[in-house]
Amino acid sequence: MKRSYYSLRYICLLGFLFLAQGVYSTVPIHEGSLGFRGLSPTEARIRLLAAAESFLGVPYRWGGVDRRGMDCSGFVYVSFRDALHYSIPRTSQAMYNWAQRIPTANLQPGDMVFFVTVGTRVSHVGIYVGGGRFIHSASDGPRTGVIISHLSESFWQRTFRGAGRALPWDGAAARDANAAPPGGGIAQPPRNAPLGLPAAIGEPAAVAQPPLRWEDPGFFVGFGAAWSWMGGGEGVPSAFRGVSATAAAGYKWTNYRIGLELRPHWDNSLGVFRLPLALSFGTDRFQVFAGPAYIFGEPGFDLSGGERRYNGGWGWLWEAGVSAAFSPLKIGPGGLSIYGELAWQSYQRAERHNFRFRPDFAANLRVSTGLRYLWRL
Repeated sequence: MKRSYYSLRYICLLGFLFLAQGVYSTVPIHEGSLGFRGLSPTEARIRLLAAAESFLGVPYRWGGVDRRGMDCSGFVYVSFRDALHYSIPRTSQAMYNWAQRIPTANLQPGDMVFFVTVGTRVSHVGIYVGGGRFIHSASDGPRTGVIISHLSESFWQRTFRGAGRALPWDGAAARDANAAPPGGGIAQPPRNAPLGLPAAIGEPAAVAQPPLRWEDPGFFVGFGAAWSWMGGGEGVPSAFRGVSATAAAGYKWTNYRIGLELRPHWDNSLGVFRLPLALSFGTDRFQVFAGPAYIFGEPGFDLSGGERRYNGGWGWLWEAGVSAAFSPLKIGPGGLSIYGELAWQSYQRAERHNFRFRPDFAANLRVSTGLRYLWRL
């Protein structure tokens, strides 16, 4: 029994040592795994691109994975299989989930590019070859089958979802590959490598990059403007409540973002100017925000029964709320969206006034609708 126990420990230890590199790697296919195949990261990328180029001209066929026809994910799947003997996920969405997300500005030859051409999920994938170009199997358009396209083309700009990395990138080794003398250093690319590939691999800084897009992770800034509502009741006779603006800066990931927002607001009904500084968190469609707000002026309503005052003038209160928006319209490196928000303002009635639901509720709740534009830095 004791001997079996120690045997099990050794098996677990060996399994951990074998798998450790994969567990802690930042890309799905890690450098140690390539080493077992006698490949450096640069050689692996060159082989992948050479295999991909060998399929140029193969017709498009949904579900196809051979030279009789390939769909987009089948083309990428077969390229990895033939070049590196790796079996990767089979569908575009699965590849997108599997690959390491990278900013578009970090794209290097051999990385993957993803698109949302139909619906809301990733539905198209290609392999980046440098200079803003990618190779893929197109199902529609003036040319179909395995072709080379450019990320600057309007359709691909409009549908671009993001970039992914499956193979490690070693910039120093890639540059050395170009400088290595014949017969020494890293192996030279195969004869059927794409035209200009060695320069693109060996000089990553000189590769033309596609334009920055809102979907790319990174820092952002933005602004917005909105009308405020909450009228028609006692103390707020008209629907117009005031105007508000937003100046934002923060960081976004693929699906979420966090930001610091300055949110000035003129409340025409209460006769005050608010200057909130809020922390926001959420997605492109939904955010929550909260923070302190300084009140310029003495808040109050002029009611039929006399003036109704609220505490908090010329001092600090707080504001919290939720914001919802339509999916942004992608314009350059940013997104323009129509949004609406509900904000709760922490006014308290003066002690001499009894509680009255309609004016006291209207004083604290603000409804705004407007436009905002956020763009990637």
